[in-house]
Order: sequence, then C-alpha cells, then structure tokens
Amino acid sequence: MAPELCSGQEMKKLSQIVLLITTVILAACTSSEIVNEGLRSIVLKESKDILPISSFVEKVDYVELKVMEAGIEVGEIEDVKEIGGEFLIKRRMTGNSSFMRFSKNGDFIVELSGGISSKIKEPYDIIGFGKGYAILASNGIHEVGKDGKYIQLLDRSIMQGTSFFASGQKFVVVNETDTEHVVSSYPSKNLSRIAGVSNERLRRMLYSNAVALGKDQEHVYTTVNDTIFTWHNSKLVPVYALQGDGLPTLAQAWKNIAALEEGKALRYMHDIEHIEVKNYQESRNYIYLDYWVGSAATTAIINKTNWESRYFSHGVNDIDGGVWDKVAYLTEKDELLIPISAYKISGHTISNKKVKGFDQLQKKIVDSGNPVLLRCKLR
Repeated sequence: MAPELCSGQEMKKLSQIVLLITTVILAACTSSEIVNEGLRSIVLKESKDILPISSFVEKVDYVELKVMEAGIEVGEIEDVKEIGGEFLIKRRMTGNSSFMRFSKNGDFIVELSGGISSKIKEPYDIIGFGKGYAILASNGIHEVGKDGKYIQLLDRSIMQGTSFFASGQKFVVVNETDTEHVVSSYPSKNLSRIAGVSNERLRRMLYSNAVALGKDQEHVYTTVNDTIFTWHNSKLVPVYALQGDGLPTLAQAWKNIAALEEGKALRYMHDIEHIEVKNYQESRNYIYLDYWVGSAATTAIINKTNWESRYFSHGVNDIDGGVWDKVAYLTEKDELLIPISAYKISGHTISNKKVKGFDQLQKKIVDSGNPVLLRCKLR
C-alpha cells in the first residue's frame, strides 16, 4: 500500500509494526558479545585487579573432610565433584590417583578406586551411573558401586581423553589433544586409538571438561578448540566462542605446531606468549574460568543471565577473613568448591576479626589436621 493512500490509523499501525521489527532486530544484534553464527563470545582479558570476594560471593561456609577420624590420609586433592549431594574427591598419594567418597557433612565413606591391586588403573574422571558410578581410567571405563565394590568393566577400549559423560547407552569421552576429534563414543566398533600427544610436558598444557547442566544437557570444552559445545542428538553444537584480547589463544597457537616434531613444538609453545585456560566450570547461571595471559593469571566469572563479566587476578576473602584458593568445581547450586589443606588454614592470618566463622574453624583444624572444602555461593 502506497504511503499516500494510507489513512492516519493505518499509518500508525504501520509505524508500530516497523518499530516492533526494529526493536527485535536491535535486541538480537546490539550486544558486542554476539559473534559469528550467533555464538556468545567469552573474551579472555588480562586483569591485575584484586577483588574482595564479597563483590561476587553471597556467603561462604566450610565442610571439614574428616579423614583423620577415619585413620586415612587424603594426600593432594586433585579434583572435586558433587554427585547426589555427596563429595567425590580425586586425590593423589605416593604417585597414584584414586577417588574417595564423602558425605555432605564431610564424613569419609569409602575409597572408590585406586591402590596397587585395583582393577582401575590411573583413574581420570567419575560420573554417576546406575546405582553407583562409572570411572574413566587409562585402562577403560569401569563401574563401581557406592560401597566401592568393583562391578564390571564397561568398555576396554584404549581411549584418548581425561573427562567424559554418559549419553543414552553410550559414553562420550572428550579428547583434549585433537582439534578434529573432540569427542568419541563408546562402546564403539572402531577400536583404533585416536592419535594423541606423547610428550608429557605438552600434555600438561592441555585441559578438558564435560559439564552436566541438567538431564541430557552437557557442555564440552577443550583448550585446543576455542569453542564450547553442547552435545545434542549425538552431535556437537557450538554455544560459546572464546576470544583472545591481544594475544593468541592456545588453540590458535596449537595450529602452528601441527607439523612440528614434539621437541620443537614444546619450544614454540614455551616461547610464544598466548592465552591458556586451566579451568573451565559452568552451571545453569554462571561460567567460571581460570586462565593465563602470557605469565599473568586471571579469573573470569560470567553471569549468564545478563552476560556480565568480572575479571580479577586474585580474590581476597573479606567475608570472614579466611582463605581464597584454587576453585575445583562449580555446583548446580552455583557454589564454588575450593579444597584447602590444613596447612594453609592453620598458617593463615585472619584479616577480618568481626566474623568468627573462620576463626573457629582454624582452631578446630589446628587440632584435627583435616582438609576443608570452602563453599562460596555466587551472587
């Protein structure tokens, strides 16, 4: 309809339609975080800020892991997961890793894997499975009960990757060493091993994680790929894209070493400044990342409801004057889980005398020698 033939009322309706369409387009396109293919971008900036954790944490509390009462040693805590309201601790003792199960109150229940005589060799990751757990290890995927008793070998394939999840009747293993084969499914008729990185110093630069956001909703991340994927209909679908801020990411640098022999590749990765993600965690509402920009450590916390980001180099526990340390896990309740050794707790100088929570904990840990899980509820 020509504009000159429109009535005043029709012109008003036409203007409202145009305004509505324009508003929808702007709402979809104005954010600078939207990149190619409609992906949200996560910018990995360097930050030298030191933030009080009260600026992003609502409250803190502590779970004492009562290992001394059980007559055991936990050694070095390598990783933490919360499954079914209980804590699964991956620890390393005398060069060997194993998983230990603790109640929500920190009582030791049972060791789930590990030991010289264990059928599970070099365990990497653990997930809830059946009435117990499935464990990804260097010699396949195994099932154990909640009582720690070995049930069966679920898959004997030699697979590349250190994190995994279950999807239907299959297990999906995340491969942090290959940009082409990000995941592989098992059981599989194809028993050929995916080529991996044999140099241990190069392998230590790499990281992967499979995050369960809900039933049949997993997100997958590896450092050799600048994309976070979701697993949908047995396929990887990109959801977020990482972007460097002035420096190449490890994934970008990794492309340049594909044709190099491992000694030269290691030297190249050592010499070139790049961005290297060491820890990717995600819940329904937040994304948490620890990474290095060159030689500077930075943390980013992204609120997914408004895509606001906080960047900082160090956090200071100003809530109760306690310790802030390396985050191991982000729970579905938006709680950061941070394992802290008895040594760090007993040797810490309390900066906030007004709140007595950490003060009381410190006196208790000096006597017991137990490690602690610090739980920080994100705001």
